[in-house]
Amino acid sequence: MQFLAILILSTALAWLFGRNKGGWRDHARRGLAFAMVFAGFSHFARSEPFVQHLPDWVPAPEALVYITGAIEIALGVALLLARTRRVAVGQLLAAYLVAVLPANIYVAVADVDIDGQPGGVHAWIRLPLQGLFIAWALVSTASERAEHASPAVDPASEALVA
Repeated sequence: MQFLAILILSTALAWLFGRNKGGWRDHARRGLAFAMVFAGFSHFARSEPFVQHLPDWVPAPEALVYITGAIEIALGVALLLARTRRVAVGQLLAAYLVAVLPANIYVAVADVDIDGQPGGVHAWIRLPLQGLFIAWALVSTASERAEHASPAVDPASEALVA
């Protein structure tokens, strides 16, 4: 839920301070970039809750948390810097979010108590939110050409109309 709040707040701020720069996709992408960087740094600042998301059989859980934190920071920065590769970065981020989904499923199914997070239904609510985050990554980085492209006109059919 914290990530959702940061995502919404950072997107609103991106809109507020960048109203004249780009459209809603740009604001959503910049908001997601900030949220990903924030989430990535939180892996380093307080790794224990993230370690608790992993089953006991996962080797080197703390190292994995640091690696995923670095990946989140890198993806967040790439959302801002990789202009020509935004679609690919969005797809990569969506794939990453799918890859970490099993940890969230584990927390919900095994009813794992995570430090600093409410238990119970909270873990189950996070699961559909992951779908929202995946969609946000894909939609905010989608090619605007695809959205604005006009349907191809067949010159032969145009000649028939004339």
